[in-house]
Amino acid sequence: MLGTLSCYMVISSFTPGPGNILAMNTTTRFGWKKGKRLILGICCGYFLVQMICTLALYSLNMVLSPVLSFLKYIGVAYMVWLAIYIAVSHPETSHSNKAPSFSTGFLLQLVNIKIYLYISTLLTAYLIPYIDSLPLLILAGVGVTAIGSAASVTWALLGIKLQSSYKKCFRIINITLALFLLYCAWEIIKV
Repeated sequence: MLGTLSCYMVISSFTPGPGNILAMNTTTRFGWKKGKRLILGICCGYFLVQMICTLALYSLNMVLSPVLSFLKYIGVAYMVWLAIYIAVSHPETSHSNKAPSFSTGFLLQLVNIKIYLYISTLLTAYLIPYIDSLPLLILAGVGVTAIGSAASVTWALLGIKLQSSYKKCFRIINITLALFLLYCAWEIIKV
């Protein structure tokens, strides 16, 4: 289970999503100095969403444990949808000339459905069934946030090179990532 947990976290964190795309495009166009406020906003917003989901799902588990077993299948459905979406997606670009701010990155994460579904799946399939302590779940959430933040920073720092490489090989990269996600979904269903 640790292997599929790690695979799911890396793929979900490092694949293109609103935060990663915005981080890459911002630093590609404005550099690190002007883009770092946005990156910090993305990371802080990610942390807030992580804590909201952790507290909500932990509380739900205390009241309605069987609900979380059902939510696991919703998470698997999301993983399958995400795999299909990644497999057929194309590189995105931004045409705005205004450097995004901290609040832009922060607010983006508050409405970023990808991380809500990712975190909910992570909690219901991998963490809550094995960790019954709220402080340990919050600590795990800090680790999850660190991985998500590392992904955004990676996309930001490698913006120009990654963007050109991704545009050249996006189909192969996307299909490979999609297959890994389908494998993760299969492993969750088997348990």
